[in-house]
Amino acid sequence: MNNDDRRLMVETLAEMRELKGEMREFKINVIERVEKLEKKEAERGKEKLTVASVLISGMALAVSIIVNFFRHGR
Repeated sequence: MNNDDRRLMVETLAEMRELKGEMREFKINVIERVEKLEKKEAERGKEKLTVASVLISGMALAVSIIVNFFRHGR
């Protein structure tokens, strides 16, 4: 193996290490984005549950008021 071959091999290995580092950073960024999206989706689910609970409570209150109105109105 002559000097040009060694130099080429060293440069290639250096580029491969650099690419490996970039791929590792990309992987970390993708995982962080997915975790953020999953967290936002969980928050949306909680918001939907909260809205449904408030609506059910409001309807129960309205029914209670109507029942009491007719019960005491007679």
